[in-house]
Amino acid sequence: MNFAKNVNHFISSANVVILSKGGGWMSFMARRLTKQFKTQNYKQTVAHSFLHPNQKVNIFKNNPDIGLIHHLNSGQLVTIDTSTAPKSQILYFHGGAFRVPMNDDQLQMIRSIATQTESRLQIADFPLLPTYSSADMLNFATSALQAVVANGLPTFLVADSAGAALAVQLLFRYPDKIAGTSLISPWLDFELTDAQVVSRATNDVMLDIDVLRQIAAEFTDGLSNGQWLDVFSPSDSLTGSLQLFYGENELLAPNDKKFATTLTATTNMTIDVISFRDAFHDYILWDKLPETKKTKKQIVTFTRDQRGA
Repeated sequence: MNFAKNVNHFISSANVVILSKGGGWMSFMARRLTKQFKTQNYKQTVAHSFLHPNQKVNIFKNNPDIGLIHHLNSGQLVTIDTSTAPKSQILYFHGGAFRVPMNDDQLQMIRSIATQTESRLQIADFPLLPTYSSADMLNFATSALQAVVANGLPTFLVADSAGAALAVQLLFRYPDKIAGTSLISPWLDFELTDAQVVSRATNDVMLDIDVLRQIAAEFTDGLSNGQWLDVFSPSDSLTGSLQLFYGENELLAPNDKKFATTLTATTNMTIDVISFRDAFHDYILWDKLPETKKTKKQIVTFTRDQRGA
């Protein structure tokens, strides 16, 4: 959503942040921006971009800053070296409701994290609906992980929104290949019938629940029985470390809480949940928000700690 760049001037003047009693960050920037989204009916703009995306967009084509592009299973694995001697690598899965190509805001966000962690950036530019199916996406994601881990660098998964669904499938299948996972505003539930989720539908400023359900139906139609692991029923032998970031105002927040609670109760994973009181879905694409800066800082620290330096 390149709209993020258009509102930087709006939020740059509001830089007061306080800590709420529950431990979540409350940012006046996020609150003012949320009000602007409501006024402009930004939810409708997002819904239109999901249903009618321009899939001809390819931010990697003819881009001199991009390294290697490896065409793989109907998608492309894009490699960008942010360090001459990388200490790890980040495999990134972008959001966009499985339909929208990766955009410049997402590239800027993940590249800044890779640079600060001295990591090689591996972007999983997966095939999109409706031309390709969810099975195609899963096959690509698996092939991308296999290609990435072959170089021996510690591999971290970072994903936002819909991209997190693919990342979690890899985590559940290949936990021994992943050094750590960071999820931001993940979309993990494709039914969207939970009463707590439904009750948030009207007030969410970013996501239209009916549009998400429509896309979810399209996504699940491409899967055969057993092909997609239930993220709310993980193996009790699952290990690893995971960060989960989300805004408490998000439509999907109840699912995020359920996911974290389930992993904590039934697996051997170490889970760190960071919620922001006033953040909206995929807030991390607005780089001037205090919530974004805090999230990036925590991902950088997590990555360094998990690899040992």
